[in-house]
Amino acid sequence: RRPMDIYKLITLNQPYSTFPQALYKILSEGHAWIEWNKDGNKIRYNDPERLMRELQALGFKAQDSASLSKNFNDYGFKRLSDARKSRYDPWRSNWTVFAHPNFLRHSPESANAIQRRRARRPRAPSKKSSPSSDESG
Repeated sequence: RRPMDIYKLITLNQPYSTFPQALYKILSEGHAWIEWNKDGNKIRYNDPERLMRELQALGFKAQDSASLSKNFNDYGFKRLSDARKSRYDPWRSNWTVFAHPNFLRHSPESANAIQRRRARRPRAPSKKSSPSSDESG
């Protein structure tokens, strides 16, 4: 038997088993807060809380903006602009933009091919010098 992929356990009973598939589904619903750019090769959203709720409804455990960013990162999306770095925006006029070379509006099958990148190995703890070795004298 093949070992179960831990990331698929989160969405085992959902038809959208990967983050890109779920994202594509949300985009295809035609919301005003998330959309494709004119060329269909970038996406943008201005309501991260709503995006997290939509992903949760599809079975994903997106709890906060850090986990949302981690999903984009894990699947190789590049952040092109970041509304989090803007001033307070009650009208949601600031957008966060992401792109992936295989995430295209007119090519849903290419979204299915996007794979989660392997987790990096944790770094070994660095050896810190003792306080006495830092003193000069």
